[in-house]
Amino acid sequence: MDSTFYPLKRRRRAGLNSPLLLLATALTLCGCARTITVTVPPRVDLRAFPTIGLIEFDAQPPGELGRDATQMFLGNLQAAQPGVPVLELGSRDQVLREVGMAHLDSLAIRAIGEKYGVAAVLSGSVELSEVQIDTKLSSDPSALTAQAKIGGKMSGKLWDSAKGATIWTNSSWGSWPVAKISLTDGGAGSFSYRNLSEKRNQILMSLITALNGDFWSTYETRKVEE
Repeated sequence: MDSTFYPLKRRRRAGLNSPLLLLATALTLCGCARTITVTVPPRVDLRAFPTIGLIEFDAQPPGELGRDATQMFLGNLQAAQPGVPVLELGSRDQVLREVGMAHLDSLAIRAIGEKYGVAAVLSGSVELSEVQIDTKLSSDPSALTAQAKIGGKMSGKLWDSAKGATIWTNSSWGSWPVAKISLTDGGAGSFSYRNLSEKRNQILMSLITALNGDFWSTYETRKVEE
């Protein structure tokens, strides 16, 4: 809680105690307002569900990307709402085989809820592109700049397992530079490169932070008139 106070300075000249000056000072002090910071609850409160089932994210390219993205997603979610019970169910294909379904639809979600005893199901997908080269001409026609980028996108969906209905869905996307090359016709140039493995995790965290915004509480500063 912050407050603002304007001290009156004593000045050695005539008119300090004049009625007009006193009135202006009173109006200034009465117009002051203090500010308070309030917590705004998350748009989606996961604590409404006794247990949530989490299906490993589908990934492109396949492999460790889906597992890593799922674990980072789960860590961010439970940091947003500590204590939310999440049951990790495995990959989409594995879960669908267990319930005898071919597609992840409302019927499959209800079957998952019955088999695993979860009140809601979280699923998602993640995709990272190959390194793409973006070439640009600078204002100097003899110079060339090339930038290597990786694009990424992620989506998530929360289902009510009793009804098979979608409760929440969101997506995030973007592109991130991983290398930059500058060349001139004289042969001079520069090259900067970032560790792809480290950059990959940064990209995933950026996508997850944007995706999970509805699960986090936010804070607002408001004025309170005195």
